[in-house]
Amino acid sequence: MTRAMLDKFLLSGVPRAILLYGDSDFLISYYSNMILKKLNSECRRMYFEEYDHQEVLNCLGVNSLFGGVNILALKLYATLNKKQMQDILYMLEHNANSFLIVEFLKSPTITDAEYAKRFKAMAAPFKPTAKLKDIFEVRLYPPFRDDMVKILYNRACELGLKVDSSLLNFLLDVQHDDLAIAHNELTKFIYYETITPQLIEELSYSLGDVKLESLLNCLFDKQWHLGLTLQVLHDEGMDNMELLREITRYFYILFKLYGHSKTHGNMDSKEVLGYKAPPQLFNVWQRRSLKITTEKYLMLFDIINTWRVQQLQGKDVVMQHLIAIQQIL
Repeated sequence: MTRAMLDKFLLSGVPRAILLYGDSDFLISYYSNMILKKLNSECRRMYFEEYDHQEVLNCLGVNSLFGGVNILALKLYATLNKKQMQDILYMLEHNANSFLIVEFLKSPTITDAEYAKRFKAMAAPFKPTAKLKDIFEVRLYPPFRDDMVKILYNRACELGLKVDSSLLNFLLDVQHDDLAIAHNELTKFIYYETITPQLIEELSYSLGDVKLESLLNCLFDKQWHLGLTLQVLHDEGMDNMELLREITRYFYILFKLYGHSKTHGNMDSKEVLGYKAPPQLFNVWQRRSLKITTEKYLMLFDIINTWRVQQLQGKDVVMQHLIAIQQIL
């Protein structure tokens, strides 16, 4: 089942059993919570090493005397074996008041290939049968920016916040497109009648911004401690793919501002980016965007594209491409 199919199904129904997995931990948790909210009943949760097979069967096998439901939510790294899945599905088939949600996440200790192997094995039993029709497996991919804004807008409406898409886009920019953090940050604004980019920057400024800005300063100012700054970012948990995304996003913003300046003779962040950027931040963007020529932008994006290809091949090429970018700037 695709995410779009799941959205359509949830408009009028709730799955008896569902496996959520893929490349977006946020969406896995998001849909799990959405289903739990629709079921509106107490839930038994087991996370990772807490898994106890007999306790799982006991939970799903209980018949309520008062017509209630049994809900079990599992969060796992390890696959369940064939016998375990057969036992679980048997309980679900013979207890119509039982529901199962499985969040199957990628362990930080395994490769993407190993995770793919594991989730394919886990997904195989999650197929509809005559006795258990509403059983699904859904692979979730990282959402596009428009999807992220919609999710944030829905959450903002739940909280009664007065925001528009430009403010939500700015919040995502501040949090480097980390939807989970942006989603949680919205609760900070419930005490404010008016929400502005300045307020978002004040309340939601990402600590990662400071360290990333240090790296960008190294690149633009040709500072010698590029390697040390990169190590700090790695020590703080930023992996190479995340760094690549941030570098790509940053130069894309600069290029959009540069292109608007060449076409219209001015820079207007509202027109270019969809929101009014804080003056201090915008002044840096403006200065840096005009420092780079069209030819150099093309060279930069060639480096970034090569970096992405090599990164996906598993090569550790971060430092050599950062040095190449620094030399161009």
